Amino acid sequence: MSSFPSSSQEPTPDRASQQESKVWRGILIGLRPLAVLLVVIILALALSMLIRALDVSGGFFVQQKIALATLIVGLVVAIVVYIVAIQRTMKRVEAWQLEGATKTARFALWSLGITAVVVVLPIILAIVLPQHPAP
Repeated sequence: MSSFPSSSQEPTPDRASQQESKVWRGILIGLRPLAVLLVVIILALALSMLIRALDVSGGFFVQQKIALATLIVGLVVAIVVYIVAIQRTMKRVEAWQLEGATKTARFALWSLGITAVVVVLPIILAIVLPQHPAP
């Protein structure tokens, strides 16, 4: 009998849980841009509601202009933050690929693709669904 440990191909339970945690880490990193985008959108809508509540005496047209300006600024901030989050995620994926953690990188890219589908889905639905039903 040999005193050396056998080099079997089956992963140990500790190694399997470590691989699973790396997979979940990749999924969560890939979904981070979506989470950041949702937070910015919620903040922009909350700020818009707050401004409308504070400017009750200004009249409808003043409130409309202020609300529109707030939402436009919120949209621009959301786009910039989303792009930065995607760039950071792609750099992380590239680092994982260079380290050899291809499984983590692959799951991060899949979840990043799901994020892109979630962001584009309202636009696709607006194009596909009819705006005015036929008589």
